[in-house]
Order: sequence, then C-alpha cells, then structure tokens
Amino acid sequence: MFKIGEFSKLSQVTVRALHYYERINLLVPTTIDPFTNYRYYSAIQLETVNRIKTLQMIGLPLKAIKKILESNDTEQLEKYYDLRIIEIESELEELQLKQQYIKKYQNKMKEGIYMEKYSVELKTIPERKVMSLRKTLPTFNEEGKLWAELYNESLQQKVTLTNPPMGLTFYHDKEYKENNVDIEIQSNIVGDYKDTSTVKFLNAPSFMMASVTFNGSYEQMPEVTEALATWIEVNNYQITGPMVNISHVSPAQDPNPENWVTESGFIVTK
Repeated sequence: MFKIGEFSKLSQVTVRALHYYERINLLVPTTIDPFTNYRYYSAIQLETVNRIKTLQMIGLPLKAIKKILESNDTEQLEKYYDLRIIEIESELEELQLKQQYIKKYQNKMKEGIYMEKYSVELKTIPERKVMSLRKTLPTFNEEGKLWAELYNESLQQKVTLTNPPMGLTFYHDKEYKENNVDIEIQSNIVGDYKDTSTVKFLNAPSFMMASVTFNGSYEQMPEVTEALATWIEVNNYQITGPMVNISHVSPAQDPNPENWVTESGFIVTK
C-alpha cells in the first residue's frame, strides 16, 4: 500500500483533492492508521481515480460521478453521456456566437467604430395599463408635442402614473420615413380612466425587445442601431414589431444632453 503522498504522485491528484474525495465518500483510503492517522491507498484504487478523472474531464460534477461509481450502472452512465453531449453542443453554439461577435467587432474596430460600448440586452416588457396617444406627425421633432398633450390629459383626469414612471415611444412605420411619421407614446398608469378622442386607456400586451441603454445625445443612434442589428443577426432573432424608445432621463426632464439616458430597441422573436 501507499501513503497518501506516494499515491498522490502515482495518481497525479493533489493530496488536497484526495482529502476532499474522502470527505464526500467518493474515494476512501483502504486503511487509516488509528495511531498516526496516516492514510494508505492500494494500487487497485488507481483504477477508480482514473475513472473519476475521465468523468471530470468530460465535465461531469463530482456528485454525479459518485452516483455512477456507487451504482456501476452503465445505463445511467449512458444518460449522463447523452446529457453532456447536449450541454456541450449548447456550449459550442454559444462559443460560435461569441466568435462571430469578436469577428464583427474586429472589423468595426478597423473602421474606428467601437461597438462593444453598446451592450445589447434581451428583455420582456410585461403587460401593463397605459394611457396611449398615437398620431402621424410631420417630423420626428414633433414628438415633444405628443408628450405635452398626453401630460395635459393626465392632469385633466388626475391620472396616477406608476412609480417609477415609464414612458415608451413606438415608431410604427414599417420603413424609415423623414416626414409623416406614425408615432405612438405610452405612459404606464395605475387605475381606470375614460378615453378621449385622442388619448386611449388600455391594457398594453407584453412584448420582448432587444435593447441598448445609452447615455448622451441621440447622435449615437446610428451606432446603437448597428449594435442592435449585429446582435439580432448573430443570435438569429427576427424583428417583428416597431422600434421602441424608453426615456429614463428625457430632454423634458433635463435640457443637458450629457445627462440623457435612453433605452432603444426593437420588438423581436426567435
């Protein structure tokens, strides 16, 4: 038999790991001297160590390895193998996505565009009560007038906004337009109120969006939409709804563009 240090060299497993295997009852020494507390292992236990190392190498956790060794059930082992194949395929897919990101970012960096500053997040906006105003406006610059009209109506009906308040803008045109743009604005509310000729109170459905939150002026929008397009393409999502803006700090709240915080994105599905 071999002392733990000798067995460590033979098995190429650290003494610390061998002590841990003993604690979890995965690999127990053949003999423990009651007087010296020395651990002794037999040569035949190297076979068990090699199985443990092999199963660890393919990514199985020690808890699963312990079950496999205790049961010695080949069918159970086959199930673990199948599960790891599925997990590894998923990991490979994720690595391939990262590889595509890196290649695209490298190409953009050569053009002087640093897209990694715009982090894309996939999120779900839940169903909610909103007051909504939708109109066709001469230009995008007229959007502020919509918010003023919505605000006045909220005062008229003493509408309670959610805390924190949340305002969303939907750009409904199916293609980019400079004039006569179809814009809807929504504010999340609490309670029930009466529709007017222009303002509607409704339960807005949930939706999933890929979005980028950025700080500063809207001059960044070309880079923001480029980051969104790259993410949507690489992750195999489809744009299935309008572009959405969520103003966390808007020009109406703070005139200084350096303090603006905007979340922009597109409604998507897989």
